Amino acid sequence: MFHRKPFPLTLAVLVTVACALFTWADPPAEFLQKQVTLVADPPVKLVDQEGAGRLYEVGPLTVLVMEGSPREMGFQHGRLLAKKVHHIIKEGYMPKALWGRGYTPEYVNAQSERMEKHFPPAIVEELKGIVDGLKAAGVEDITYEDVRLGVTQAEILHFPPNAPPSCSNFAVWGRWTVDGRLLHGRNLDWSINGDAQDDAVVLVWRPKGGHPFMMLGWAGGVGSVSGMNAKGITLGEMTLPSPDATFDGLPLFLQMRGMLETCSTLDEAVKFFEHSPRTTGWNFIIGDAKIPDGRALETDGKYCTVFGPNDPKENDTTGHWGMPDCVRRTNHPIGMDQLLRLAKKYGKEELGLEITEPDQITLLVPVLQQQNTWQRYEWLSRRVADLEGKIDVEQAVRILATGPVHADNTLHSFVFDPKNQDAWIAIAGNNPPVTATDTPFTRVNLSEWFK
Repeated sequence: MFHRKPFPLTLAVLVTVACALFTWADPPAEFLQKQVTLVADPPVKLVDQEGAGRLYEVGPLTVLVMEGSPREMGFQHGRLLAKKVHHIIKEGYMPKALWGRGYTPEYVNAQSERMEKHFPPAIVEELKGIVDGLKAAGVEDITYEDVRLGVTQAEILHFPPNAPPSCSNFAVWGRWTVDGRLLHGRNLDWSINGDAQDDAVVLVWRPKGGHPFMMLGWAGGVGSVSGMNAKGITLGEMTLPSPDATFDGLPLFLQMRGMLETCSTLDEAVKFFEHSPRTTGWNFIIGDAKIPDGRALETDGKYCTVFGPNDPKENDTTGHWGMPDCVRRTNHPIGMDQLLRLAKKYGKEELGLEITEPDQITLLVPVLQQQNTWQRYEWLSRRVADLEGKIDVEQAVRILATGPVHADNTLHSFVFDPKNQDAWIAIAGNNPPVTATDTPFTRVNLSEWFK
């Protein structure tokens, strides 16, 4: 659950902890002096096309725009990204992340089959379309089962021998931003040593009869972990430890895609996750630029807890605090119910603490505050509070690129500006690996593709 560090469980410590939560200081020099690079007007080049599908280079980014039926969009994907799909499946990230870490094909395919039972039929059609497109491009050695892994891998890598990734998300609006509009920042701290960044793609879908949406993902994937749609909805996720996890549900990548593809309002987005057949533990940050407003969700195979700005469930009993016009999360639960379930399951085994009642959760606060996940939560909170009325894209990037939120393994980072239909995106470098937040953030304007 958490990695324990020695701490004295004294009343003085608990009082100090509680007071520290609300003691604000000036921004540290690291934050004030951090230089970030924003590329506002990158060159846009059409590279290739297939039917209604288009492949672009936007500065250093690869952007694939798909349009039509699920089968047609899949075919465009496979044909236009054939080299990248082949690389990520046969040479790059997937063999290194799965077979190179001791997962077996038998285990991986068995878990993928459990999740596939929850795939919408349109997803199956799109995956088959990718295989057809690959064959049209001359790639014959990739199967349906191979591309299926593009949407089931997150759940599989949630369990040993892998260690789940770390991530940070925040959405701010109203009193915090320069003009009140919603901005959503997110770091995906996964791995930059497995070559996934070589096959990173900005995926844009224009489904027949539906509204356009985009996800920051990888070649061969029909879903991902970060995205925004033409209705002004933004979405990012973070791993959440949970004792209630299963492979018998809709995988994360498709939960997120399904929400972006079908939901037009914040309420619809929340209900989508509440009613989805969920799998393992995930935190979500959802923003809606139209209102503006946002929600934080703590979910797993059994539970979905919803938090709004200034939510009374986010309080000092668990070592946290609510904020107006802001939602933020990292990689731990904030709600009492989820923390208590974790403590009951793992507290004695991992921490030597037998916790069975809510009033004992205060024993966990000093432990939690020594964890990087809590320190990132605190950094996000304090930097937002320092910048009342001043947060723009540059300041949002600076929050992501400093303090404990800055990590050496950030695979991608973004700031979504849904009102302007802009995505400011940074991808990790490679050869040698460079964490994403130390690379330029390139503006991708989606307005033409979101029509």
